[in-house]
Amino acid sequence: MILPWFTFALLFAALYARMIRANVTEALNEDYVRTARAKGAPEWQVMRSHVLRNALLPVVTMLGMDISVGLGGAVFTESVYGLPGLGHTLVQSLDAVDLPIMIGIVVFATTCIHPDHLMVDLLYAVIDPRIRLA
Repeated sequence: MILPWFTFALLFAALYARMIRANVTEALNEDYVRTARAKGAPEWQVMRSHVLRNALLPVVTMLGMDISVGLGGAVFTESVYGLPGLGHTLVQSLDAVDLPIMIGIVVFATTCIHPDHLMVDLLYAVIDPRIRLA
C-alpha cells in the first residue's frame, strides 16, 4: 500500500509545497506585515496572524478542488495497482456497461464532494476574519 499512496500523493505534495512557499513569500512583502513588525509584534504572531492567515486562503481553495481531482485520480491508481475499490469497480462497470453501478458510484462521489466544498467555505470564515457567515 505504500507505493500507491506515494504515487497518489507525490504530485499533490510538490504542488502544495510550492504554492504555500509562493503565497508566504508574497504575503511577507505586504504592507500590513511591515506595519505589524513596526508596531513591535513578535515574529511568531506576525507569521501566524498576518502571513499564514492570508497565505492559506488560496491553499484551502486548491485543497477543496483537489479532493475532487483526487477522487478521480483514485480510479487510475486503483486500476494501475489492481486494488479493489470504487475506482476499480467503476472501471469494471464501464467495461460491462453496467449503468446502475456507474450511476451509483457517481452519485456517491458527488455526495462525498459536496460536504467537502461546504467545509472549505466554513474554513474561509475561520481563517479570514473579514469573511462572515450569513
